[in-house]
This record gives sequence, structure tokens and C-alpha cells, in this order.
Amino acid sequence: MLFTTLLTISILSVPLRPEEIVYPEYIFTPPVVGDYQEVLLGGTPVFIAEDKSLPLINVVATFRGGDYLLPKENTGLVSAMASLIRDGGTETMGAEEVDEQFAYLAAVCGVSGGGTVVTASLNSLSSNFEESFDLFLELLQKPAFQESRLQLEKDAAIEVMKQRNDNPSGILRRENARLLFGDSYMGRNSTPETLDTVTGDSLRKTHSLLVNPSNLVLAISGDFDKKTMLAFLNTRLKEWGAGAKSTTPPSVDSEYTPGVYYIQQDVPQGGVRICIRSLRRGDPDIEAAEVMNYILGGGGFSSRITQTVRSDEGLAYSAGSQFSPGVWGDGLWAAGYESKNETVALAAKLIFDEIEEIKNELVSDEDLALAKSAIIEQFPSEFQSKTDTLGVFVSDYLSERSNKYWDTYRDKIRSVTKEDVKRVANKMLRVEDMFVLVVGNWEVITLGDTGGRANMEMIRDIVGGSITEIPLRDPLTLDNLQ
Repeated sequence: MLFTTLLTISILSVPLRPEEIVYPEYIFTPPVVGDYQEVLLGGTPVFIAEDKSLPLINVVATFRGGDYLLPKENTGLVSAMASLIRDGGTETMGAEEVDEQFAYLAAVCGVSGGGTVVTASLNSLSSNFEESFDLFLELLQKPAFQESRLQLEKDAAIEVMKQRNDNPSGILRRENARLLFGDSYMGRNSTPETLDTVTGDSLRKTHSLLVNPSNLVLAISGDFDKKTMLAFLNTRLKEWGAGAKSTTPPSVDSEYTPGVYYIQQDVPQGGVRICIRSLRRGDPDIEAAEVMNYILGGGGFSSRITQTVRSDEGLAYSAGSQFSPGVWGDGLWAAGYESKNETVALAAKLIFDEIEEIKNELVSDEDLALAKSAIIEQFPSEFQSKTDTLGVFVSDYLSERSNKYWDTYRDKIRSVTKEDVKRVANKMLRVEDMFVLVVGNWEVITLGDTGGRANMEMIRDIVGGSITEIPLRDPLTLDNLQ
């Protein structure tokens, strides 16, 4: 009888239709950085969080400094140094023995380096964490850069270079970076000549410059007691000499001349990037720009560029835009797609039409509400795990973002108006300062679609400037092939 009564109550409590389902309000409060931040005895900042859900401990050691500290002739040295910290053994252990030890401990270690940071990670069982961490720390403090592994690294890098022209999208990314960032560290690529500078001596010098406690920010989460872990870290790191502190990255100014640029490739589809340098972090219009870009091209299938170019016209499988505020220099707004050579110009024209509309007409209430709701609802995912949370805090620390930023982020998104969207679109999307970069069969692309709706002369008239061919570069040397 009791079972029947409970079953009846349960059935009666189930809504008859899906739209009658009422979900409880989800209330999310962003974590407070002060609850996670500590400082070790030597001055190293550490972001720490207990997480007992699994018997694992995750460590991420981030070192401030990267390619920007080295001259052009050393392009690729930071990346090689980071890779060989992990793969090149230590002063007391050969590379093969290190690999065997990590396998025996069931621990995963990786090191990478690039433009502005070197990052080393360790994922270990909590039961043998101390042994795993000691091996991890030995790699960071005393890498051997074993000669045999160094040669393997160089051989692998050469093979990758040989394939740089095999994929049109790779050419597009490379030349896009060159146009945006010129000869700065953000626009460079390694060559066999720069690879020759990667020697045991240069690796050790670069390691000493970057991988030291003065540049270190630690993040550690997992199955441990916080007080015990802090004591352990203090013990293990106390003998590591401080070293030189890296300067912050320089501002990289805009290098490009607006216009249309193309690289000839005999491929069935043309790849396109429409770009302009944009707002820096801290600009009061950042949140309005995020909402504007979501409506224009960053919101997936709900965005205007995607709907027009993909859904309505069927010209591209994927089309959209991105907005990336700059940290140390101007940011970036870019639209991109791939389309048949015949319809490359038409897709570009449709994108510029959408840009003009969002600059000249107020967006609808529905578009504005959807964009703000989506951005706000996605916000908690930035902090969905303890590891993710600490990653946000480390990034904010290194980029000197205010600890209070996330407290008011959603309120700033909510406060964006239709007038703000129009205003910031006019502030950012200056077509006369944009460039259009195309990789594809230019003889077909320039003529435009068979219906005569658009051609590349029309696109040039929109952005101004000239139509300029960028010669295809040798995949190894990156010298012009023509």
C-alpha cells in the first residue's frame, strides 16, 4: 500500500509536457582567488586546492618568459628547450631511465614552451606523489639535454618544416601571423638555420634564463591535505636558486597595410581570413565587444555570419568570427571560412554586409538577450574543476589582471545595451583598416561567382588598398619561391 501511494505521488508530480518542467535557479558565485593563493617561503606564488574526488594530484608549473626574450635567430629555441627538459634526461638519469620511471609510477609529465611562458605539468597518483614530484623537479632543475634526444628533436622538427606547405590552412595561419605581427616574436617561424642555434650550450643558457623560481607560479590540486602539501613544497623548493626574473612581454604593434592579399594554391577550396587589430584588455568596452562579436560571428549557429554564409547560402561548412582582447598589445578581431574558389568573394561580401548592418542598425532585443544569456550561462564552465579554477588564477596573475575582475564580469555583460553593441561595432570594425587574406586558386577566385554577385575587385573596393600577391614560401627556409 505504501509503495502504491508513493508511486502515485511520484507519477502525479511529473509534468505532463516538457514545457511544464520547472528547473531550480542555478546560482553560481565565482571562487575567490584569496581562498586559493599562498606564498612559499622563497616567495614563489602557489595556487592550491584540495580535491578528494579522485586519488590524483595535478601540478602545473608556469614560468614567465618565452620567445620574446630571444633574438630572431633563436626562433624555436624555447620550444626545443621545453621539449628536451622532458625528453632529454637529467644530470643523474638518462632519458630512457626517466621514461621508465614515469611509466613505473603511472605518472604523466609534459613540458612545453612558446611565446610568453614555459609550462610543465605532472599528473600523479596521490599514493606515490612525493616520488613522482621529486622526479618532476629534477627534470626542471637539472635537465641534461641528452645529445641523442637533441638530434631526434631536430630531425623531427625538420620533417615538420618540410610539410608546412602541404596543407592550405597551415599556409593561411602562417601568412596571417606574418601580416598581423610582422617580424616580432608572434610572427616568426623556425627554419633549419635557426634550428642550428639549438645546441647543448644554448639550451642550458635558455633554461637558466627562464626556468627558475623567480619566474615560477605553481598550481596544485588534488587528493592531499593543504597544510601538509605546503610544508612539502617548502621543503622541496627551498634549495632552488632564484635566478633572473623575466621582463614582461613587449607590446607588438600592428604591422600590416590594409588591402587584399593572396597566395596562389591550386586547391578546390579557398581559405580566407578577414582581420583587424583590436581592443586591449582593460578597455571599458571589452564586454560590449564580446556581446557584439557573439551576435556577429562568435555565437555558432545563432550568429549572423554563420547563418548567412553557411545556413542561408550554403557557401561554407564553417564560418564565423573571433574576438581576442590583447594582453600586452592590441587584440584581434577576425572572421574566417573556407569556400569553393568560385564563391570565396561572395562569402566575403556577405560578411562585410553583416559588418555594415551591425554598425548601422540596432540589433534586435532577441539577439541581444540570446547573446548575453549564452555568455553568462557559459561563464561557470571557466571554473568547472579545481584544475580549471587554478588555471584561471595563474593566467590572471601572470597577466596582472585584477583579482576583482570576475566578481563583476556578469553584471557588465548584463548591462550591455543595443546602443553599446552598435557603438563598439563602429569603434572596432573599421573596414578601411582590415585586410583580407586568401589562399586558393586565384584565377578562379578573383572572377567571383557565376551569378555576378561579387568578385575580388569589389572586396578590394570595400577595404581599400591594393590586391597583392604573397609568393609561396619554401617550406624549409621560408624564402620566396618566386
